[in-house]
Amino acid sequence: MVKKKKEISKGNKSKSSKLKNKNIGKGKTSQTKYQNLNMKVLDSLRTQGIDSENINFIDNPNEIKMSAAILKLAEPYIKMYWGNENRIRVVISLAVTVWNMTFLKLEEQIEFQEKYIEKTLPKDCDAHDVTTMLLLFEDLHERKKEFFPGVRTFIMGHDLRMDSENIHLDISSAPLDKKN
Repeated sequence: MVKKKKEISKGNKSKSSKLKNKNIGKGKTSQTKYQNLNMKVLDSLRTQGIDSENINFIDNPNEIKMSAAILKLAEPYIKMYWGNENRIRVVISLAVTVWNMTFLKLEEQIEFQEKYIEKTLPKDCDAHDVTTMLLLFEDLHERKKEFFPGVRTFIMGHDLRMDSENIHLDISSAPLDKKN
């Protein structure tokens, strides 16, 4: 894999960013959307009382664009539900949830999954709905292990926009420490 060279102008070298995002301040219009999303995430963390001072947002860890990774995880379901915006939104949100869930211990993953299903599905749903949700969790988890086994990046937030032909997904993420 060829690593991309990062260019930093002399004017930006001495400027420190509160977000510590290496790509903010390059003057690229595409970076503004990441900065806006990162600011939304920071505001959300602050309102929850979470210390966000040392969060280091990144746009493409390990040369992998996180939006592309999530779309890859959800790809078969996006194709299956193309044309149904609500279902695609749910699938992408679930792919983000499963991505982050994979960093928990196995027992915590199971507990989280049970709570998620209990909270998401209606009380009067049938066994088929629960089974479908479990299979979706399992498939997305397997796809994450297959396609991105070494990527340890936590997704802090995402912004999804859709039109009749395209999906536009922006992701705010932060690296996790290496596994012990």
